[in-house]
Amino acid sequence: MCERCRTKDALPPLSRGGRRKLWTIPGEFHCSIVGTCLSSDDVAWLCRRLRLTMSADVRPYDIHRYFVERAGTNGPEARLMQRRLDEAAAGAIRRFAKETTEEGWLAQWEASVASGAVAQAYWAILSHAGIPDAVRARAFSDVHMLSHIMGGESRRQLRDNQGLARRCAELEERLARNERAAADHLAERDARIRDLEAQLAKRRSVVNPAREVLAPAHRTGDRLQREVDVLRRRLAAERMRARSAEAELDRLRPLLDGLSALRPQPVPATRTDEAEAEVPADLNGQAILYVGGRPGTLPHLRAAVETRNGSLLHHDGGIEQTTHGLVCLVEQADVVVCPIDCVSHNACLRVKGLCRRMGKPFVPMRSAGATSFARMLRTLNGAAGTPDTPPA
Repeated sequence: MCERCRTKDALPPLSRGGRRKLWTIPGEFHCSIVGTCLSSDDVAWLCRRLRLTMSADVRPYDIHRYFVERAGTNGPEARLMQRRLDEAAAGAIRRFAKETTEEGWLAQWEASVASGAVAQAYWAILSHAGIPDAVRARAFSDVHMLSHIMGGESRRQLRDNQGLARRCAELEERLARNERAAADHLAERDARIRDLEAQLAKRRSVVNPAREVLAPAHRTGDRLQREVDVLRRRLAAERMRARSAEAELDRLRPLLDGLSALRPQPVPATRTDEAEAEVPADLNGQAILYVGGRPGTLPHLRAAVETRNGSLLHHDGGIEQTTHGLVCLVEQADVVVCPIDCVSHNACLRVKGLCRRMGKPFVPMRSAGATSFARMLRTLNGAAGTPDTPPA
């Protein structure tokens, strides 16, 4: 006798309604029924209803084996599993009950597999007394292979999750570093602002008594006032740079893969003693806006201006600072200087147009060297100059 005939003869009598109870289904199907048709939530519900007490070292396999063993006996466990399975697969049971041919049952099974409703359809087939063994064998083989496929997929997802967890930790560490750097930058900015405010307050405390005691000395009072104005412009410029840095920080913070800001290489200092010796001794408090240039030379240029009663404002020409801030800086400046060999073409044209519109002197320099800057200072002769001065 063939296996199909033995399985058919081994089936017990049908229950009322043409459906089989769980404990009347052959035992070889119980493992796949419990593992496929009962979810983890269903198993937890069964344990609560049966008031099962689990030991600390119990494994999921032990629970699975317990219900597989109880599925073949007409007891409280099997009856409760029958109830839970019938409730979960009620729709599938009705659909399979409407079919009467093997082709129809196979079509329903294939549609259920395609839609992901395998558990409900599998119980509907195994509990249906009129479905032939060929359909039951087809469902059993598909579920068997799906368990292998899902096992491999679960292992792959576990590896992917581990990789993603490592990546997440790296990104969190990078974000923490960026936030610490941003906090240090903001602290440095605040300290700079406090220093400038202290200098301004000190200058004001010196100016007010000087005006009362030295009222006839108009020249001394005017010089102190110019120094106060220079400090105000420097403070305004530093605050503008701080706001620009805060806006850039807010834009870059959400990017977990943000790039580190490029730092320009320091440029060797040039000898400017002879050239600086020819620069006027007093710039009369003029504010000079320097657009572009090399960052490494800025300390020398700033010292050359400030030691001669002037102030130096700077804009990098759009490398790290936006060109929108040029309007405010040009308004504060008395003279605008632009080294044409170390500034973008767009920034040079923009600042030149702003100088023409505001009536400010624009002095292009042939190079960004300190010697050219000293030569430019010599051409000022202590005055504001004229717009569109030829290159120094």
